[in-house]
Amino acid sequence: MAPKSPKGRVLAVKMGINPNSSSLGADLSFFIFGATALAVLFPSMSLLIGKRRREKSKE
Repeated sequence: MAPKSPKGRVLAVKMGINPNSSSLGADLSFFIFGATALAVLFPSMSLLIGKRRREKSKE
């Protein structure tokens, strides 16, 4: 009869990182968050700039 092999145990848990994935797959969340931030930032900045220009043209 062969001896039982020891059961493995979890040594560490890293959220969001898969060591077997490509570097693009591992960094995909940064691209998503960056695109979301830009999608909010650019329209809000253009709104503020347009508002200032309209106020200056009224004067």
